[in-house]
Amino acid sequence: MPEFAMPPERASSAERPARTAKRRRRVAGAVLAALVVIGGSTAAIVQAVQRDADAAAAGALTAAALEYLGAISEGGGDAATAMVPVDGPAPLLGDAALVAAVGIQDLGVEGVEVDGDAATVVVQFRAGEQRVERRLEAVRDGGSWRLTTTVAERVVLDSAGLGALPEQLGASVDLVEGTLLYPGVYRTESFEHGIVTVEAATVVVDGDPGTAQPREPPRWRVPGGVLDEARALALSHATACQATGACAVPSGALLGLGDQATVDLGPDSAVEFVVPLRVLRDGTGEPTQLEVGVRARATAWAGIDWQCSAPIPRGSEPPAERAWEPCA
Repeated sequence: MPEFAMPPERASSAERPARTAKRRRRVAGAVLAALVVIGGSTAAIVQAVQRDADAAAAGALTAAALEYLGAISEGGGDAATAMVPVDGPAPLLGDAALVAAVGIQDLGVEGVEVDGDAATVVVQFRAGEQRVERRLEAVRDGGSWRLTTTVAERVVLDSAGLGALPEQLGASVDLVEGTLLYPGVYRTESFEHGIVTVEAATVVVDGDPGTAQPREPPRWRVPGGVLDEARALALSHATACQATGACAVPSGALLGLGDQATVDLGPDSAVEFVVPLRVLRDGTGEPTQLEVGVRARATAWAGIDWQCSAPIPRGSEPPAERAWEPCA
């Protein structure tokens, strides 16, 4: 007998819209999932590109900072200043001063922070025995990075000690405003400063303007007999002033030399003494003290020009500028 196959049942008109809607939901879900995948991939790509850009910037900034510090370490003051310009008096930022110094050591970059076209580089180095950390600012300029923070530090040189450095390098430096110096250990040779001899000095500049430079007072020697002469002149000057009644030395009081005089280096290579004197009223009672300023300056004919100031009570505030006159 012939076999008959029953034709598939057709969906009723009520079932067809339901199946169509289900298929549409499946297609929409697949499209949404595809969009999610595409969106996630795009975000990942953007993040990867940003990471690569930050890594490239960090590498460029690290290289720039090490090149800059390396120039200073190797005595290349001119090259360092060309990389990062400075603002201020800079007669000692050239190669000559750095070559004469012990350069910075143990250079390193501790971190890099990038914020758009600006960045900060944290560097470390050693100046002498001091470990220093500095934050150097940088900007993106024409597609490359440029440091904008110098490590040159303003240092006020004393009239002796490191003040010999400009003289030995043939430079002129303002001893009041100071000068910029790159970090390093600077040494000077012994030299003559007026009538005194200043011993060799060593000063460490760490390149951090926020820290004071520890410096020992310059060691110097006054020629033998000069202090004794200053003490004798102070006593005679006070005695002459007392005789004229032109100063605050009691009439009829006995004068004598007091305790140890103090000595300092003044302007124009002068040596300034403060000589204490003992005052006895009519030879009785407790002594009081005065002080007389004495200045000694070398003359062109290998002599000494002496000047004195009027006596004032010992321990009182001296005038900002003593009134100097020839010693009596």
